[in-house]
Amino acid sequence: MKNAETNHNSTNKMKSALNEDELDMRETRKHGSGGEEGVSFLSRGETELKIDRSGLQRYLPQCLQFAFAEKSAEGLYREYYRIEKRRNTKTLLLVLCLVDIFLLVTYAAAYRIRAPEFLSGQVIFLAAALLILIVTFIIVRCFSSKLPSKLWDSIPFVAWFIQLGHLVCDMWLYSVPRMPGDSVAWALLYTYMVYLLLPLRLSVCLILSIVMAFVHLLLVGVLPKPIDFTENQLGANVLLFVCANLLGTLSYFFLERRQRRAFLETRQSLEAKLVLEEESQEQELLLLSVLPAHVAADIRNDLGEVVTGQFKKIYMKRHENVSILFADIVGFTAISSTCTAPELVKILNELFARFDKLSEKYHQLRIKILGDCYYCISGAPEERPDHAVLCVHMGLSMVDAIKSVREKTNSGVDMRVGVHTGAILAGVMGQRQWQFDVYSRDVVLANKMESSGMPGRVHISEKTLSFLNGEFEVTAGDGMSREEALRSAGLETYFIVRVLKPYPMGTLDEKTEQNGRGGKDESEIQNNFDDDLENQDETSKLTGEGEKNFLEDYKARLHEELLGRDTKGHIREHANILTLFFKNPVLEKEFRKIKDTVSVVSLSGLPLILFFCTAAYFLVMSGSIVAAVCLPAGVLLLSAIATICIVPVGLKTGPPMLLRACNKILERPCLRFTIIFIMVIIWCVVHILSTIYSNHWPKSVEPIVAHTLVERFYQNASSTRNATFPARYHQHNQDPTRTHNFPQYLTYFAVLELIGLTVLTHLSHLAKFCLTVMIAVIQGYINTLIVRESLDYYDQRTYGVSDTNVVHSVTLTVIVVIVAICLILINRQLEITSRRLFLWQKDVEAQREKVADMRVKNEALVYNILPPHVAKHFLGQRKKDEELYSKSYEAVGVLFAAMPNFSDFYTEDSVNNQGLECLRFLNEVISDYDALLDQERFKAIIKIKTIGSTYMAASGLTDDNFDPNAPVKVKWAHLAQLTEFALTLKETLANINKESFNNFLLRMGINQGPITAGVIGARKPHYDMWGNTVNVASRMESTGKAGCIQVVEETARILEEFDYVFEQRGMVAVKGKGNLMTYYLLGRKSDLKNSPVKSNLDDKPAVATSSS
Repeated sequence: MKNAETNHNSTNKMKSALNEDELDMRETRKHGSGGEEGVSFLSRGETELKIDRSGLQRYLPQCLQFAFAEKSAEGLYREYYRIEKRRNTKTLLLVLCLVDIFLLVTYAAAYRIRAPEFLSGQVIFLAAALLILIVTFIIVRCFSSKLPSKLWDSIPFVAWFIQLGHLVCDMWLYSVPRMPGDSVAWALLYTYMVYLLLPLRLSVCLILSIVMAFVHLLLVGVLPKPIDFTENQLGANVLLFVCANLLGTLSYFFLERRQRRAFLETRQSLEAKLVLEEESQEQELLLLSVLPAHVAADIRNDLGEVVTGQFKKIYMKRHENVSILFADIVGFTAISSTCTAPELVKILNELFARFDKLSEKYHQLRIKILGDCYYCISGAPEERPDHAVLCVHMGLSMVDAIKSVREKTNSGVDMRVGVHTGAILAGVMGQRQWQFDVYSRDVVLANKMESSGMPGRVHISEKTLSFLNGEFEVTAGDGMSREEALRSAGLETYFIVRVLKPYPMGTLDEKTEQNGRGGKDESEIQNNFDDDLENQDETSKLTGEGEKNFLEDYKARLHEELLGRDTKGHIREHANILTLFFKNPVLEKEFRKIKDTVSVVSLSGLPLILFFCTAAYFLVMSGSIVAAVCLPAGVLLLSAIATICIVPVGLKTGPPMLLRACNKILERPCLRFTIIFIMVIIWCVVHILSTIYSNHWPKSVEPIVAHTLVERFYQNASSTRNATFPARYHQHNQDPTRTHNFPQYLTYFAVLELIGLTVLTHLSHLAKFCLTVMIAVIQGYINTLIVRESLDYYDQRTYGVSDTNVVHSVTLTVIVVIVAICLILINRQLEITSRRLFLWQKDVEAQREKVADMRVKNEALVYNILPPHVAKHFLGQRKKDEELYSKSYEAVGVLFAAMPNFSDFYTEDSVNNQGLECLRFLNEVISDYDALLDQERFKAIIKIKTIGSTYMAASGLTDDNFDPNAPVKVKWAHLAQLTEFALTLKETLANINKESFNNFLLRMGINQGPITAGVIGARKPHYDMWGNTVNVASRMESTGKAGCIQVVEETARILEEFDYVFEQRGMVAVKGKGNLMTYYLLGRKSDLKNSPVKSNLDDKPAVATSSS
């Protein structure tokens, strides 16, 4: 029989189920990156990556453990990470250019108090560095795609050395003394930039930052001695450097988390695409093994579309001059009764696989496998003049191929082949579970040519003979004497005696063979199945190679997907170039409402900054009672706010009010910004109060050595400029006022706060811009007004300088402005990265949805070829011809339902469009039958196939929990469903008759018992059923009466348990089974009481039986 086609859920149900699977997969991927030990990163079907728990990572909190255990995964991620970080190179170069220009301007101003020979070296370095930075920026902007990897890798280290040079140049702005507080602002900024902008590992970033801090400390460690409060300043520097490193580490992990998520999502998306492609290839091959390419394409395009019009679409086309071959295995019934189910399936599988190979060789299109009957056509859908010659060669080769089965089974099996040539209507019937089939009077005649033939012979009609061009010797077949249909058609028949022109002579393949692409010779056609097994071994080797090629292709495409994706133009296309807001309001709203726990965890940076600033403050500033109160209070207040926001994120349970508040902060950007604004205001208030109310030190406590250093400084300066001590300096020496210790550290605290704003994630760069400007303005106000005199006095007592432009009240204000500008650029770049990753994620989600939709369509097509429970076993593996699927069932119901008077309705005249309109009506009938299987009450029933106007279905094939000892009503409940389905078919056809003014009747047969089901042919698989149960069910239909359902006695006794009433018909001769007592189904007992049924049998009425 032809492969089984089963009922499956509708497309929407399948899509819903698939979406649930996709969500489960996403949740699995979301909840951790664990995996099986030893699983390869490039393994197909893998959805998780194991996290490395060794090395330094073992000491990190679990939320900060990111490195993949799989080396290939980590290596690819590192390459991807470097390329992503390279996008920050232009921002890095711009920042360094700004600082470099500032230092050059400062050195220009310093020429008034410094000799040129003391400044020339630094100026040359700064000028050279600026030139290098500008050239590098131009190269990166214009030729980034062409730069070699080694050059890219060198840029971060060149930038870092320039940063070190900036520190040195800034500290050598004055000759002596080099104070510990010099260049701290640049050291803090550059320390943070190392983590944020350089494409380096965390360990490398940490080393570079420590080296930078060490260099700074080393430069001030060789100061002229003694300097007041050196240890305090060095301690404050260490605290600030530690804070900057902690902030850099936080930002590094936040960015690392986003990048690894994007990496995993891209990898998963690509894996889904590759798996889908492979599945699609398998499904396409499976589909094309049953349906021609043009029919498959039409069905796929129309899948899921709403039907408009009076009739459902029919995929049918007429073809002229087509040769039809029917081949039947003579003696198959005897084999099936002596072989076990697996042996029977294996024999048929090997034989039909051989036939499929022959059909490819002889350009045949296999139509169906009907039990032990194989039929195919030549000349359609691709027309060719040698169709009849190829069909005859195919038939002769099939007769030769059966010899191996005869030898293996020690039986008298043989092939009976019939060939006829004519016109056909070819296509699929029904709207679900499509099968490609052919219909026409000529198809019926071809079938009769086979049944009237002789074992071991090829029986052809005179119509076929007219296309053979004398290439075969024939003899009279006298088929009309053995078959009424041939006699009615007046069709002369012949047997093929021998081949006069061996293949490929006389065919189109002869030309291709002359071009070096010919087929096998005749001896190769007649080889046995050992050749097939050798080919399968080769296939097994190729399968291994295919797996290897898949992995290589997967790795190459993942590399391209991750490293070759161009998102620069993508962000420009979707976002405003100035504000970076998405042009699509819906997209912008989605971006703002992203729930990311990092957005609240990043709030921890603000109290952390104030804590370190407080500790540093009391080292370098003379604190007051106000400062002693407000600074710790500010730390506690910020810590409390951050804790309330952060702690619920890590708690699965907790106070409901706290959890709700945390969720609102995550969900509402405005609320999150309000909290950040409040925290920044608290910091500003504390910072201003601690500045205004700070105590002043009396000048008298200044060590005399400071004066000595100033004298030494001016002695050095006066030797070249004839400078003298400033009068203002002497005035301050005699003034008993007080002053701050080291007020420049107030600016460094502000720099840290600006960096803290950059640490905040999922906050618009415009919001950060406003807060940054606000802090810069406040600190500028503090430097130029509140602590200006303190800064001037610091310059006087340290350097003796007060009448130049190079004073800290000016330089520190400019530094704050430069740092603010640099961080604004960095914040903008981070926003671009964040929005780019968001668009990337949207692409991944769109790809997943596309994958899901494509899989739904593909599975809908596949499940129309194989039942779902069989397809799950059959797909996803590279099957060879000897890899079989077969299963024995002990209790299955089988139904055959035919319309015997449809043959009278079918005509091929012009009025019916050569029979197409008749088949359109049949398509409507079968489609209505198919629709019944969507009902819940028929869930145990599977459609097997249609044979012309005959509909075949079965029940009990999906029950995996069969219990042979179960009560009858449990064991055979599916048989009752099948019987109810048969009655519903009658009602459906009656409604169709009423609407179309026709009088079609159903003749049905039902049987139950054991069967064997399996897939025949791995290359062109067909699900089929065998056994006496199927044969008897078919005979019940063919020997029954129109309008009746006929069953054997055993089936009647079982169904009587379900209140069905039967009428005895009598003994019926069944081929292979002898005479059997049969019964006609009258209906349910309850229905008959309300509406008595009168027998319409021609035979004498028999006594009705029912359960007692």
